[in-house]
Amino acid sequence: MHETRTIHPVNLEHARRIDSWIGLMICAALYAWSRIRALLGGPVQPQILATTPPPTDRGPLPPRRVLAMKFYGLGNIIMLLPVVGALRRAFPDAEIDFLTMAGNAPLLERSGVVNRVIPIEVGGYADLARSLWQSIRHLRSRRYDLVLDFEQFTKLSTILAFLTGAPERIGFNTDGQRRGWLLTTRVVYTDSDHMSRIFMRLLRPLGIDTSPAPVQLQTSARDTAAIARILTNGTRDANHEPVIVVHVGSGPNFYRVPLKRWPLEHFAQLCDALVERHDATIIFTGQGQEEADLVRRARHLMQHRDVTVDACNQLDVMGLTALLKRATVTIVNDTSVMHLSAAVRTPVVAFFGPTAPIHYGPNSPESLVFYRDLYCSPCLTNYNLKVSRCNNPVCMRTIGVDEVLSGIESRFLTDHTVVVAADPRAGAAR
Repeated sequence: MHETRTIHPVNLEHARRIDSWIGLMICAALYAWSRIRALLGGPVQPQILATTPPPTDRGPLPPRRVLAMKFYGLGNIIMLLPVVGALRRAFPDAEIDFLTMAGNAPLLERSGVVNRVIPIEVGGYADLARSLWQSIRHLRSRRYDLVLDFEQFTKLSTILAFLTGAPERIGFNTDGQRRGWLLTTRVVYTDSDHMSRIFMRLLRPLGIDTSPAPVQLQTSARDTAAIARILTNGTRDANHEPVIVVHVGSGPNFYRVPLKRWPLEHFAQLCDALVERHDATIIFTGQGQEEADLVRRARHLMQHRDVTVDACNQLDVMGLTALLKRATVTIVNDTSVMHLSAAVRTPVVAFFGPTAPIHYGPNSPESLVFYRDLYCSPCLTNYNLKVSRCNNPVCMRTIGVDEVLSGIESRFLTDHTVVVAADPRAGAAR
C-alpha cells in the first residue's frame, strides 16, 4: 500500500511576509559578507545606500550568459516577452535563461526569446524548498555574466542573483523595499509609466533604450483542435460569430473581499445582454477550483446560459492563447488573460480599480478600459507589496453594466447587431 504524501500548498501571502522579514535579514548578512570580501580583494560591492551611476570610461561588455528572473504572475511574463526580445536582438550570441514559476514555463518556451527556462515548483513548501536548492546549484554552475532581476519588491530574487556569482546584477531599487543592497547596478523603480516600459528600464544600463517590439506567440494544430472542441461543446456551430471570452476571476484572492473582481451579477447581466442583442456565444475561462466556482455561479445567474460554454480548467496557457486568437472580444478583470489577449491583438474590455491601468492596463490599442480613478485608487502598488485593507471596493462595484455594454457595442460589435427574443421560460430555469 502506497503512502499518500500530504501537500501543504504555498500560501503566497505568508511567503510574502517571510520574504519581507527573513529575506531582509539574509540580504543584510550577504551584504556584510560581500563588503568583507571586497576589503580582502574580492569583487567590489557598492555601499548600501549608494546610487550606481553609469561608468564613463567604458561601454557595457556583451554578455555570454544572461539570467532573467521574474517569479509570480503570468501577466508580468507576457509584458516581459518584448523586453527579453529586445535583449535578444541586442546580444544575439548570448545564451538567455529565465528563472520563473513552473506554470509560466510553457509560454516562455514557446516565445522563442529564451534558450532555456529554469522552473521553480510551488506545489507545496517542501517542493518549493527542494526546487530552490536545486535551482541555486544549477544557477551557480551556469557561470552567468549578467543577471536581470525584474522583481519589483521581492527580496528572494536579489538573494538568488547574488548566489549565482554573476559579476553584474541589475535590478530595481524600489523605494521602501530595501531590496537593492546585493545589486551591482541599482535601477530606480518608478510608477510613472506602463509596467512593460518600466521593465525596459533594466536594459538601459546595457545601452538598450528602444521601444519593445511585440513577440509573436505561436500556437499549434493541437491548440487549435482543442478550441474547436471547446466551441462545439455548446449549442452553436464552431464558426458562429461573435465569440466572446469572459474571465470572471482575478487569480488567487488574498484579501477579505475580492478587490479586483467586477461583480458576478454584472458579468451575468452583461452576458445576457450580449446574447439577446448580438446572438453572442459566451466562453467562460478560468483556472483552479475557486475560479471554477465563480464560473458556475455566473452562469447560474444568467437567463441564456444554454449558449455559454464553461471552458474552466480545460485549457493550458497555449490553448488559452489559441482561444483568445479566435475570439471577437475578451471581457476580463485585471489578470493575465487580459495581457494575453492584448498580446495576440484581440480586443480587450478590462475593469480596473485597486490597480491602475496606466501601470497594468492592456498594452494594445484594441482595448477598452473602465476605471473610476477614485481618490483612494490605486490601493495595490509595488510600494506597499500589493497589500490593501480595503473591504468595500466601490471602484469596481460602481462600474455599471449599461455603460460597459454601450462601450462594447460602439467599439467592437457594430457588425454583429442581431436582436434575439428572450425565452420567457429562461428565467424560471434559474
